[in-house]
Amino acid sequence: QSIVYRQDVSGMIGGRIGTTALLVTISAVIIAVTGVTLGTVAALRGGTTGTVISTLASIALSTPVFVIGVALITVFAVTLNWFPVFGSGSGGLDTLYHLVLPALALSFSSAGYLTRITRASVEEERSREHVQTAVARALPGAVVIRRHILRNALIPITTVLGLTVASLIAGAVVAENVFAIDGLGSLLVKAILQRDFAVVQAVVLVLVFGFVIINAVVDVLYTVIDPRIALGRNP
Repeated sequence: QSIVYRQDVSGMIGGRIGTTALLVTISAVIIAVTGVTLGTVAALRGGTTGTVISTLASIALSTPVFVIGVALITVFAVTLNWFPVFGSGSGGLDTLYHLVLPALALSFSSAGYLTRITRASVEEERSREHVQTAVARALPGAVVIRRHILRNALIPITTVLGLTVASLIAGAVVAENVFAIDGLGSLLVKAILQRDFAVVQAVVLVLVFGFVIINAVVDVLYTVIDPRIALGRNP
């Protein structure tokens, strides 16, 4: 009986890993694109544009996932009827369609945080001597931004993005319950309520493993962004 039960637990978890992984992946893409773009624009433009973006980022940062989730359901699912209210779809494009609102809710606060980090990092790199030298040499603005500002600013941005994406694994618990998605988060809550400790331990183990994998990917990205950084090299 114990063998059959372990097989049932593996089946339950295996069927939900894909949904949670897809939700976290979509949210990570939204966070990376939105946060880096808005943060860079705020740092380079400054003035009113920078103030507005920073204010919106602060508001997003202080808004919980469940509040954003309820607001998105009310506006886009109930009022406008653009997206489904609950569920994870039947697979393929239908699943992507069902995960749009949950991904937006899950990424909203983190995108605001990354926007602030990106602005601070870009502003710091913009004031460095090598950037000022590149400007004095009359290099094209796009080249200065891409090679001398963004490339150096990406190291702290990647660090924060990695930690943020790792935290999405825990945040997915809230998003999945708000939108009634059959993922690891909803399974974890259900197992806790039913005191099914075997399932709880299995889900937590999978979540920890995902956290470790994400941090390993971030370490590899360091070497891609800056070849001077070598993995496993002793000082």
